[in-house]
Amino acid sequence: MIKLLHIFLVVLFLVLIFNIALDAEVQHNVQHGETLSEISEKYGVSLKSILETNGILNQHRLQIGQMLLIPVKQVVEPAQGIWYKVQQGDTLSEIALRYGIEWKKLQFINSISSARRIRVGAKIFIPNGKGVTFACPLKIPIHVTSGYGRRFHPILGRYRLHEGIDLRASIGTRVYAVQAGEIIYAGRKGGYGKIIGIQHDGDFTTWYGHLSRIRVSVGESVGQGKVIGLTGDTGFSTGPHLHFEIRYKGKSENPARYLALP
Repeated sequence: MIKLLHIFLVVLFLVLIFNIALDAEVQHNVQHGETLSEISEKYGVSLKSILETNGILNQHRLQIGQMLLIPVKQVVEPAQGIWYKVQQGDTLSEIALRYGIEWKKLQFINSISSARRIRVGAKIFIPNGKGVTFACPLKIPIHVTSGYGRRFHPILGRYRLHEGIDLRASIGTRVYAVQAGEIIYAGRKGGYGKIIGIQHDGDFTTWYGHLSRIRVSVGESVGQGKVIGLTGDTGFSTGPHLHFEIRYKGKSENPARYLALP
């Protein structure tokens, strides 16, 4: 028993270190007009191997909807990457786009049966994914007074999407850039009051609203951790706090995905 365990561990070590190719099977549902030659080319496997695996005697007799087993070579790579926890509203294609990976590869790696249905709370492994990291905009004990999502607006008196999170802070608390970037907005903006917008790499922007003072100007480059302003109570606000948003390609994201919040 011990000897078998030792052999298993050695094989596992070789697989992880030297990227040994393992035999695997992928299911393919035959579509209208497809031929075995096209399917063979698509998966990069020989026509003969598909015929033998599925016991097909005549390659010209395929049926629409027929399920084929494709004997692909699955290359096992070292476990370098990150685990992403699926949030409400996530789609596999959006996650893949965010981390620069093809969604089909992400689906295959994680054995996801349907790309249209991913369970909230599930963990998806993203190979070679570095992730997007933001520091906290405040350096005081963090307390979220209003989270991301639909809520009853306390001033407008109707339900609407709260596109960021509100962090408790007394007037005059320092606000820090969560990541290096360029100031793209610094001034008043409707219900946000005094607000700052920063453009970051990777099509991300961050926004800091209801400020009492702004200490940066448009076009200025800032590093992560630079003081950009002070918290306040300007705009549509029911009390001193920081309204913080993260946007990806202009669309609001839940900051809880990127910040280490209590």
